[in-house]
Amino acid sequence: MDIQIVLSTISVMGIMIAIGTFFAYRVDVTREVKYTLILIILNVAVPAVILNGVFSVEMTGQTLSLAAMVFGISLAYHLLALGMVGLFARIFRFKSTFAVKMMILGALGNTGFIGIPLAATIFGAEGGFLAAIFDAGLSVIVYTVVLYILQIEGKFQFRQLKAVINIPIMAILLGILVAVTGFEPPQMVIQLTSMLAGLAAPMAMLYVGMLLPPLFKKKRKVFFPEVWFPLSFRLLVIPLTVMVIFNVFSFDGWIANMIVLQTAMPTAMVIAVLFSRYTEEEDTAVVTIFSSTLLSLATIPLIAFLMT
Repeated sequence: MDIQIVLSTISVMGIMIAIGTFFAYRVDVTREVKYTLILIILNVAVPAVILNGVFSVEMTGQTLSLAAMVFGISLAYHLLALGMVGLFARIFRFKSTFAVKMMILGALGNTGFIGIPLAATIFGAEGGFLAAIFDAGLSVIVYTVVLYILQIEGKFQFRQLKAVINIPIMAILLGILVAVTGFEPPQMVIQLTSMLAGLAAPMAMLYVGMLLPPLFKKKRKVFFPEVWFPLSFRLLVIPLTVMVIFNVFSFDGWIANMIVLQTAMPTAMVIAVLFSRYTEEEDTAVVTIFSSTLLSLATIPLIAFLMT
């Protein structure tokens, strides 16, 4: 992996976040504006990245085998990450409910909103496609295990699984169907997905920047002293641990590098939505998400450097 590409990509991401922040200071970013941006990013740009990866890569049996392997690794990784962070939260004697929140914030990364566009930029179309497969594993864990943990009554309901069926997942299934059937889409469709895929990274970074000013403008204290815990595990401890495990099993190459970078993503934004619905500490999630996002501009190049 070329460290120069990673540094260049992260630098551009930082500039786009700064532009979004400047824009938010000049214009009132309403709830409707933020909701519209999320809809465009998650339901248009990210699916376009996935389909662009399918259309740009020869989908052979080997590619599908790699996708199945990445999905399996993703499921195992996210379960082990939750267990590892949860264990250390108990060791540091956090209160039971607070320990659960620290476990979720420290274990789950933003592999979709930021991870997919970043992987597509660094590793190309196939990297974006496999990153989407990795993110699909996260979605399964979030809407099953994590929702079960957050439910006060501790009852799992199958209707929770409806959240797993979303447009990015449907784009993955469509891409696999196209690969299996050998269907070649019209050139217009290929060109459209390529152009829309280019929106993913810029819009995601602008959105992150636009959410920072409202956080700083809050009069009451929103930062909490234990924020170091989820930040440390999310940005350094977990990716370094995965890197060591891959070295022990001699699993290397660009796919291993892509997976390690996915494990180094900042805290997942979906956690803020879950905390808002199932807990009373949405600000805890918001602070962790944006602190980890800003710090990841430095830690992701560090992880990439160590991998080289």
